[in-house]
Parts: sequence; structure tokens; C-alpha cells
Amino acid sequence: MQNIFINSFPFSKQASEHLRELEIDIRTLPENFPNSFHEAYNRLISLIEMKDLPEKINTSLTSPEVIVYAIMRVFIEILNDEFIRNRFAVAYSKRTEKLLLASKLSKYFESLAKNTFLWVVEDEEHTITRTTRWKIKFYNFLETAPSFMANDWKLINQAMIDGWVFLTEEKLIRLIAEKTKLYILNRRIPQSEMPTLPASYDSYLDTLNTRLAAQRKQYESQRVFSNEVIKKAYPPCVNETLAKAKSGENLAHPERLFLTFFLLNIGHSVSEVVDIFKNQPDFNEEMTHYQVEFADGKRGGGTKYTSFGCPKLLSYGICKRELDSWCSKGVLPWKNPKPIKNPLVYYKAKIFLMEIDKSKEKEDKSGEKNG
Repeated sequence: MQNIFINSFPFSKQASEHLRELEIDIRTLPENFPNSFHEAYNRLISLIEMKDLPEKINTSLTSPEVIVYAIMRVFIEILNDEFIRNRFAVAYSKRTEKLLLASKLSKYFESLAKNTFLWVVEDEEHTITRTTRWKIKFYNFLETAPSFMANDWKLINQAMIDGWVFLTEEKLIRLIAEKTKLYILNRRIPQSEMPTLPASYDSYLDTLNTRLAAQRKQYESQRVFSNEVIKKAYPPCVNETLAKAKSGENLAHPERLFLTFFLLNIGHSVSEVVDIFKNQPDFNEEMTHYQVEFADGKRGGGTKYTSFGCPKLLSYGICKRELDSWCSKGVLPWKNPKPIKNPLVYYKAKIFLMEIDKSKEKEDKSGEKNG
């Protein structure tokens, strides 16, 4: 059972302890674990190509999951690319959620929560709280729940007694999966602990870097990123959310809706908006295309949705008004400026003032020629 656990959850504390006992030298991995080495490389290629990890857990001695995971981490630290780092973390998060939902083994939930994440959780199976079998201390709940940006994950909307938050099994699994992503992202190998790697790594790293560069170039060529005039007019909330999408970070549902509504409202096509989400770990082109068309009023009832206002963005934690005085104080060149209430107002004001500056610049140049 222990072997199954550490290979199912290779990021766990038990898996780390197992690796330490093996006393593996990462410099000799290509020679000592050739199957695991090639599997790790192929999985990274698949992640760059937006494919999922294999669902089957490999526990064989020639290529165990725990070794494959360790090699992938080494590659990722050397590549030092946020896109592949995010893809890696989200992929293992998604697989963890699937495995926990399929296993229904409470000892797996408890082991990850208590031993790896150091959470205080208790199984309430034999109490009257049958619908919310699990309970977790509120401070552990708050480590992860805000990432979801949804009302049903806000602390005020939870059943809580004496500092315990009561959760269904499905909610606990979702919380563990999200914590898995954050845990993997935050566990980095210090550069001081990275030995000089042998030449046997070079060709693999070159190919991975080439694939990443091609993916980055294709993504950044989109009009949303390449048009400098448009980029300068984005409010900080849009720039911050786009930066997360660009790095491959898994956007919360409200963030996806916000970007979709905003970009459609300022004139981007359905295809251009769909392309923004191609870096998302769970990207499904057909489904995304349908949802963006729905938001644009081309499906369903024909209603085109407008961008979220600033109060709603603030409630979701998307608002970044502290980064820009226009958001907090208003458009200062105007008389009696007031704080902006909608990112569309910010964008339109920016475009308007940029056009005025452009006209003045033309007039100045014309005057210089005539003079």
C-alpha cells in the first residue's frame, strides 16, 4: 500500500523520504534510470503540447512514478520557465483530484492533508454531520480556498463551529488538489543544491527549450499582446490577469469570465479571445469556443455580456486599484475626477486621451514644417 501511495502522490512527504533513502544522485539518473529519464522527458514534451499526464500509475521498478516526478522537477528547475512550471503543477493537481475521487480512501486524504500539508483535519464519519464528513481548521482552509474566487468557497458561507470548517468529501478533495498545485509551485530546488549536470542532459534540454520558445512565440503573436496601443490602454486588472494567462497559470472561473467579457466588449473577435486561453492547463478548444460565442451573444438568448464592474472585481480579488491612480482617484486630466467604476471606462478614457496626444503630436509636427 505504501508503494502505491508514494507513486500515486510523488510530491508527498512520504515520497520525498523514500527518495532520500535511495540516495539518488541526479547526475547519474540517465544511466541508472534510463526508462524513467525518457518518460520524464516525454511527459514534459506532452505538457508543452497541452496534453495531460497518463492516468495509469506506474509502480514498476524500472520506471516508478516517484523517480519520473523527481527527474521532471530537475528539468523544470534548469529550464526555469513559468509556463512549464505551472503546467507541471496543475497536471499533478488534476491527477491527484482524479485519484482521490476514484479511491475514496480516507487514509489517503488524511495522509496528504496531515503529513504533507500539515493541516489539522478530522474525519467525522461516525458523527451526526453526515453531509459534511470532514472538518478542517479555518486557518488551513484559508490557505487555499481564496484561490477559487467563488462565493461558495468564502469562509462566511461555510458551516463553522469552534474554528472548524465542515466540508463534504468532494470539497475536501478539491481543497487538497488546489493545495497540491500551490505546494508543487512553492517547492523549488535551490540553485545552490543543483550540481553541474553531465552532457547527457544537454540534447534533452535543448529540445525542451526550443519547444518552449516556439510555444511562447506563437502565443505572444496574438493581437491582444502584440498591439502596443491596445496594451497601453488596459487597466491593471486586465494586465495582471493576462500575465497569469500568459504564464500558464490556471485562471479561476471569475478571471476567465472577466477577460472574456472585457476583450469582447473592446472589439476582439471570438477567435482572438479563445486564443488567450490556449495556455490554460485544462484548455478545450471546442468548449471554450462555444462559451465565448455564448458570452458574445452568438448563442443562447443572444445577450452579449458586459464586463464586470470594479466592485465585483474587488469582491473576487481581481481588482488591482492600488497599482494605478486612475482606478483609485479617477482620470486626473478631467474636471472633478472620480474613482473608476468599470475597467471599460478606464480603457475608453485611455484610448481617448491617447488619441488627443496623437493629434497634438501631429499638429506640432505640422507647425514645425510650416514654420
